[in-house]
Amino acid sequence: MATISQNIFLTKKEKLKCTSCGKKIPVGKSFVAESENHKGTCFYCSPFVGYVMLPSGDVALTRRSKKYSTLCGVVLVWNQRRKRYERKGQLVEQIAIDKARLECEKDQAARNLKNKKAAVVRAHKDREYTFNFAMAIRNRYPGCPKDREFEIAMHACEKYSGRVGRTADAKKFDSKMIDLAVEAHIRHEETNYDDQFGKGKGKKQIRAAIKPDISSIMKQWKQ
Repeated sequence: MATISQNIFLTKKEKLKCTSCGKKIPVGKSFVAESENHKGTCFYCSPFVGYVMLPSGDVALTRRSKKYSTLCGVVLVWNQRRKRYERKGQLVEQIAIDKARLECEKDQAARNLKNKKAAVVRAHKDREYTFNFAMAIRNRYPGCPKDREFEIAMHACEKYSGRVGRTADAKKFDSKMIDLAVEAHIRHEETNYDDQFGKGKGKKQIRAAIKPDISSIMKQWKQ
């Protein structure tokens, strides 16, 4: 029988009430429901009382403890900066965690070897993608200075950077994503953009001032 999974939000709202006991659920406290917009209960009226919090991080332990637990409460916390809920961990039975840890210890060496091989494959694919992104830049901007396409691609496609090269559209070599990567490079390397900060001007004002210069250089590189 599959484990029953349920979301647990550390709520950011101020007027939520438990549908069971009727009490208000303070900001930052657990709200058990399908989603933030559905009716739900406070933690103490939920079936998760007595369950143990297992933080996110260990994928194998998380997956296996969920498998052995009767219920699994996925704890989601609101990230104010990103304006979204993010997974913090899960609530499962202690016996499920114990079983999962024993199972993980038995095949730890095999999983380490598998992960190592997978990391090599991912690194190769990432180098291949960065190279292809550089070629896409060169094709779209044939007038770009020699080898500059590699510099732009390496910066835009850096892993975990959150830059334009890591987006889904960029991985399809979308022309708009390529333009954004080139524009960002020109902004920092071909203009005085970075030197303008701290002189009483805001980012939007600075960018607006150098926009014509960037457009001119991009036009030259396209020829």
